Amino acid sequence: MVELTLYIVFHRLMNWDLAPLIATRTVAADAAAVSDLLSDPANQLRLIGRAPREVELHVQSRASGHVLSVDVARRGRPVLGLTWILSAGRGSTEVDLAVQFETRGLVTRLALVLGGRRWLARRLDEALARLARHCADMAENVAPAPATACAGRVRQPSIVRAKRASGRPR
Repeated sequence: MVELTLYIVFHRLMNWDLAPLIATRTVAADAAAVSDLLSDPANQLRLIGRAPREVELHVQSRASGHVLSVDVARRGRPVLGLTWILSAGRGSTEVDLAVQFETRGLVTRLALVLGGRRWLARRLDEALARLARHCADMAENVAPAPATACAGRVRQPSIVRAKRASGRPR
């Protein structure tokens, strides 16, 4: 019994404040369009906003494009792991963004405890808000469908067609 208690305490100390941070938002776009948008590292940097110059992003698509994994490195060292989970709905997509720190140092843990998680949660919400605005702008700026050969013709009800075929008014 004592060993189990010591194991639990040791496990909690080793994993202290390393739980992933998750933010969710629904955007007005198709899941495939959102996946295409998020597959480009330049678009992800625009969503983040003020990113340091040394940041490198490596995007990997999994599960037929509905899960995107992004490795964030700074000066060649991995810092964060981002996971975008896209759940398609009717004309909209629910976007879940999970952030997991790669480093397990004491300085990182203290920074997270002393307000870093709240700061990071605000940044995630801002990034998802930018994504939602971008998707809404894409939906509003859709070009109208091209005119077809029969654009000037109007389909008439079958009663009108029957009158014209018989040649006499009823």
